[in-house]
Amino acid sequence: MHMTVADAYLREVLDGLRENLDPSTVDLWLGKARVTSFDGETIVVAAENEFKKNTIINRYLGRLEEGFEKAAGKRLKVIINSRDALNEEENQIFSSASLPAVKPENSIPPEKSLIYRDYTFENFVVGSSNKVAQSACFAVATNPAIKINPLFLYGPSGLGKTHLLFATINEAKRKNPNINILYVTGEEFTNGIIDAITTKNTSEFREKYRNVDMLLVDDIQFIAGKVVVQEEFFHTFDTLYKMQKQIVLTSDKPPKDINPLEERLKTRFEMGLIADIQPPETELRTAIFKQKTMLLGLDIPNDVLAYLAENIKSNVRQIEGAVKKLWAQSFITNEKITLEMAKNVLSDYFRESKVAITPDTIFKLLEKRYGISKEEMTGKKRTTEIVYSRHMAIYLIHEKTDLSLKKIGKLFDRDHSTIISARDNVIKRMKTDPVFNKEITEIKEELEN
Repeated sequence: MHMTVADAYLREVLDGLRENLDPSTVDLWLGKARVTSFDGETIVVAAENEFKKNTIINRYLGRLEEGFEKAAGKRLKVIINSRDALNEEENQIFSSASLPAVKPENSIPPEKSLIYRDYTFENFVVGSSNKVAQSACFAVATNPAIKINPLFLYGPSGLGKTHLLFATINEAKRKNPNINILYVTGEEFTNGIIDAITTKNTSEFREKYRNVDMLLVDDIQFIAGKVVVQEEFFHTFDTLYKMQKQIVLTSDKPPKDINPLEERLKTRFEMGLIADIQPPETELRTAIFKQKTMLLGLDIPNDVLAYLAENIKSNVRQIEGAVKKLWAQSFITNEKITLEMAKNVLSDYFRESKVAITPDTIFKLLEKRYGISKEEMTGKKRTTEIVYSRHMAIYLIHEKTDLSLKKIGKLFDRDHSTIISARDNVIKRMKTDPVFNKEITEIKEELEN
């Protein structure tokens, strides 16, 4: 990414701090800070989150002011913001943005319990590829830590592991509203213990994780290779297990294949039940299609359902995408869904792309379409047109390339949570805005052709 004068100032300031303070401490609090605006007199620096923002203001603001004065040769007003606030601002800009006019051809272009309350056992479609996992989660939800503890679910992304975790939470809370449940991702656990060690709040961290009735950790493989984190999780696991508290873990692979992971953790993960979730078989895919169409109020003939189930095989997310695409086409054109219509609308699902889709492919298409350059999309400006194109680019790169969320974050010089927020904003708008949904569909089709 192009480095501005303000970026150079910040780098010089951080290098100076590392010379006078513990470099690891500087990197913890300021390593992911970014300049978001600079007008020659005032420089705004965004911390990674609100917690780090407050720490920077309390501990480092004076040093930053001195450092920027030395770098710029004059006194600058230094404002510390947070990426959480910036994310919310971008979310609001994107949500209210009108679809930009397409440029001519020759132009240069909260609570988790509230968010996931609709994930239940009732709307989880069961088949032979996921029956054991579903039954185990239901048993855990109705009788925590009685017969199955720990429960370890594994399988490729997009097959319903997280759905089952939240279904377990919702059912357990329905049975016992007072049950104390904690859900985190492996990354959140890792970041939590690092912050706790740095701020000398490990006792508070342990209090949070070791005084629950049920601990659910999604993507536990994230702790692999992190010695201190594995040590802390080992003791957290042992404490909960000895107190007969329920533990549920998910991963993309079984315990024995998570490397590098300490053997004592692998052994403990294997103490209870290990259940895998495989890609859905034809009958299950048909049932999932049927359920998704019912939720959208669609009437899809059986021959169309059979056609879809035979051709879309990878994961549940792709199934959801196909159904929503048919719904958008039917809604916009008032056309009845038939086999011929489905074949036309979903043809890109059933063929290999003529060329490999890369981030640059997506940037170039969006630049041609909206007149916003790659540098602007990956930069720091937040005009309506740029934010709109930026969120579109993030979503499309996540959907159409093999880049992980972490790598996409590096591409846009933004953290993991910002990328997730942008992607989810696009998905949310697709569900409620048929015109926007059609726009996304057209772009995807152009990428495939």
